[in-house]
Amino acid sequence: MMSQIPLHRIQHGAPGMLLKHFSHGSITQNGYIATSVDYAHRDNYYVFIVQESGENRLLVDFKEYRLQGGTMVCILPGQVHGGAKQADGAGWLLALDALFVKEEMKEVFEKTLFTGNLVTPDEESLADLLSCITVLNRKLCAEHQPLHHYVSSSLATSFVSLAAELYESHQPAGADKRRTIITRRFKALLSENILSVKTPSQYAALLYISPPYLNEAVKSVTGCTSSYWIQYEIALAAKRLLFYTDMSIKEISFHLGYEDCGYFTRLFGKIAGTSPAQFRMIYRK
Repeated sequence: MMSQIPLHRIQHGAPGMLLKHFSHGSITQNGYIATSVDYAHRDNYYVFIVQESGENRLLVDFKEYRLQGGTMVCILPGQVHGGAKQADGAGWLLALDALFVKEEMKEVFEKTLFTGNLVTPDEESLADLLSCITVLNRKLCAEHQPLHHYVSSSLATSFVSLAAELYESHQPAGADKRRTIITRRFKALLSENILSVKTPSQYAALLYISPPYLNEAVKSVTGCTSSYWIQYEIALAAKRLLFYTDMSIKEISFHLGYEDCGYFTRLFGKIAGTSPAQFRMIYRK
């Protein structure tokens, strides 16, 4: 087992992007055979999977997605994923630096934390996405072409716009923009500070608003309270370490900011419905 969850960065292709094609278990990149990543990891970039046909399975933060036919999955930076089980699926995987994603589009994609990572596009939307990716792939495969990176960057930005439009069409009408912005900032702070900041009042102070208003805003956007999301983030961080690393429960407790391992165990049981030891035993079977 790993001592920590690996973090992947984009290292190949045009600056800030990587495009792979998968079909019936084989993977290619720029026309050459590429390796698959089947172990759990997280990325510092966005990953978009556009499946044209067939069936695949993918695990994202302990939720299994079945990709059947024309489907799309967006994986956010930091989300732990892996264990993909390819059957006869065919499609594309596009990894993009966050620089390609405008702020208003980040808000759309971040809602997948509440609504789910997978959407099923209609035929027209799927065709638009695939057309954009096909042209992008052709440009990435072409070597030493003038304006190569400029064209590739424009195509990547266009793809993100199409993807954001698709996800937004599958999301329920949200709250007013002010509350949406507060919720997005709260979630960002939560991801960055969960090891040391664990109460709604502390996050409200960081956002310069009152705890009741924070709770009201978050609940109106997500349907759940700020306390729920704090507990959810703690449990998710613990689950990742229990499942993907060989750290002891005591080490995980200390890593998450709980010196009292007994308290951490009771808290995890309350949130997850099982003890840390039971969770590890069940999910590692």
